[in-house]
Amino acid sequence: MNDIIKKFKNPKILIILGISGIVLIFLSSLGGNKAESQKTDSLPQISVEQYRRSLEKDILKIVKSITGSKNATVVVTLESGISYEYADISEGSNTDKTDKDTSASSSESKRGYITVKRKDGSEDALLVTARMPEVRGVAIVCEGGDDQLIAEKIQNTVTAALNITSKRVSIAGGT
Repeated sequence: MNDIIKKFKNPKILIILGISGIVLIFLSSLGGNKAESQKTDSLPQISVEQYRRSLEKDILKIVKSITGSKNATVVVTLESGISYEYADISEGSNTDKTDKDTSASSSESKRGYITVKRKDGSEDALLVTARMPEVRGVAIVCEGGDDQLIAEKIQNTVTAALNITSKRVSIAGGT
């Protein structure tokens, strides 16, 4: 054990270990950047229509499990499309001019977006967030929808799941 400790105290071995550690860190950072850029290039893209269908499918599962029926119809309407927020830089300047009897001020602002170069040389604005559209309303037709207790259970569950008010959910009975 003491022999091993004495060998590590040798300056040549310490230099070799230090250089190999630096090389390993450098190599891992090169591989990490490639993996990170591949992750951002291959983010899953979802359309508004796919989002709406997914919501309808999830609500349909909820309704079927509450009613116990296999027949139900769910329609979801959305406010608008997906809203994107990009990283930006804002620069502004104010100028005040005062003379003996008059004063004037002016302001100027510039806004630009931060861009990212892709592998193919093109540039895209740096996306910070993408927000899915808000739910405008939900219409549900199901067996037992006329029953006050079942309709209330469905309404409470849907409003909680979608974080919307009860005025946005309509439930009707049907077959």
